[in-house]
Amino acid sequence: MSTKRVHQCTICFISVDGSSGYLRHIRQVHGNDHRFSTSCPLCDSSFIFTYSKSFIYHFRKHLSHRLADQEKLPLLLFNQDQTDVDNDNEFEQQLPSFEIEKRDPLVELKKYYIKMLLRLREGHVLPGNVMKTVASSVSCLLQTFCDGLLSKLNLDINNIISRDHYQWIEKILFEISRNEQSFIASCQEYFTFVKPIEIHLPTGSKAYYIPIRDVLLNLFEKCDFYECIKQEKKYISHFEGQDILYHYRNAEIGRQQLILQKKDNCLLLQLYSDDLGIVNPLMGRSSTHKLTTFYFSIDDLPARHNSSLNAVHLLLLYSRKDFDDERNRRIVFAQLCQDLTSLENDGIVLSGDAHPTYFTISTLCADNLAAHELGGFTCAFNSGYCCRYCLTHHQDMKTVYNESQVLILTTTSHDLQVKQVQNVPRDKSIYGINEESILSALPSFHPVISLPPDIMHDILEGVMPKLTGCLLHTIVSSRLCSAAQICQRIKKFAYGVNDKRNRPPSFKEKDILDKRIPGKAMEKYCLFLNLPFILFDIIERIPYWFLYELFRQIWDILYSDYPRRSWLSTLEESICEFVQLFQTILPG
Repeated sequence: MSTKRVHQCTICFISVDGSSGYLRHIRQVHGNDHRFSTSCPLCDSSFIFTYSKSFIYHFRKHLSHRLADQEKLPLLLFNQDQTDVDNDNEFEQQLPSFEIEKRDPLVELKKYYIKMLLRLREGHVLPGNVMKTVASSVSCLLQTFCDGLLSKLNLDINNIISRDHYQWIEKILFEISRNEQSFIASCQEYFTFVKPIEIHLPTGSKAYYIPIRDVLLNLFEKCDFYECIKQEKKYISHFEGQDILYHYRNAEIGRQQLILQKKDNCLLLQLYSDDLGIVNPLMGRSSTHKLTTFYFSIDDLPARHNSSLNAVHLLLLYSRKDFDDERNRRIVFAQLCQDLTSLENDGIVLSGDAHPTYFTISTLCADNLAAHELGGFTCAFNSGYCCRYCLTHHQDMKTVYNESQVLILTTTSHDLQVKQVQNVPRDKSIYGINEESILSALPSFHPVISLPPDIMHDILEGVMPKLTGCLLHTIVSSRLCSAAQICQRIKKFAYGVNDKRNRPPSFKEKDILDKRIPGKAMEKYCLFLNLPFILFDIIERIPYWFLYELFRQIWDILYSDYPRRSWLSTLEESICEFVQLFQTILPG
């Protein structure tokens, strides 16, 4: 068996602390990577693993053989398969025997049992009664093990010590899964679980807020987490004053943010809001309930970490219908605004630091409806002044193609308009403003500059499927291909390794005729990227295919990892040309 020591990741080449540190890094950073590809650093083989779980299983074999060769004591319950619910990394660490002897086996058993229930509960969304059934079954299994197997091994199970240990274990199993409160208390004790705060609303409903300060403290307790952010900030600073717009800090709005100018030790938080629907499967779609969720991520994390779902943390949860009441809105966001203001003004003294680290909001991403609601703008997009960036009437939007033709809103002009609306409520329709933003109490938040367009909603679920649907409909109307043939092409196309998980769903002929593209955002994106290959034999005869090529150029700039300031003029011209051509050729 190989005795090599791993010093760096074989995928991103970041430094790691030995084999256990390498395994932990692979699980936490690359475990959900759809493009996972690496060879084993402990093997002489050139075999490439493309599935993270198979690689982790293979790598653990090396570790287990190495422990056996070194004649170390077996670590009971510590080398089991891990889940994502592990703020405590003790289960992965290879500890010396003298440290193992100090540990209480019953405490370690309790930790492992809680982790097993978390794996079942969160992985399979099991209710509380199922947890009680599991506890009962495990207890029966333990009793059978003691009465059956141990007696055959000639082990005395009737002495006082054995009975006491068995009763204590049985007590642990039932106490943990007795009810929701005891289970949550155990999670808080062993896994630094942050319990949500229940917010009672005047209408009788409830909302839930997870204290952001506690979540941040837990995150920065992780090994090398803060150091990774510091390295990324240093890398971002290399682009200061350069043509490349690598990060929000390099952009014009980022450099104008006062707190970033005054405080060097300041980290950026990005908020994200979206709605989700929950439904009772026995009641059908008529019983769908909409919930609004708020998430946050640390904007200064490297892209390889920030692109993982593990870097996105739930912050706020409330029923969608409760947002319509102004009293509910103020109460729901009061605690969040208070905590964010405290993080910006007072900061947090992190472990190993003598001075506080401050946190501020960079942007709040949401779809257009949610952004307008949170910003206090009008939520009617088919009349009046319905843009949160400029004063353009709805009737003029289809004829205005350039920013120079409209009056762009500024923070100063917006504040004056809000005061006017508060004094004269009937002027709401003149400015497209309903009220002051519920987040206006935050020093770093302003509705005009903190609510950018969301590339997923506006492009992947907006312009991109609209253009794709129009082009497919044009192919059918030009008799280059029937709707049924297009559906078969999309279905039978051999998608690449990186596209298989996001391949578009089965199309119906009605979808083509109605210019509708079904599926999720990434499935629509996958279809758009592969469209030239699906239609390769008729591309030259497709009318208006130049619209696809023009929009593809726009997308390549928007989605670039290292966009440049010098590209902005080209991007503006390309967007102006595309919008004008699209409105002229494919209106409606």
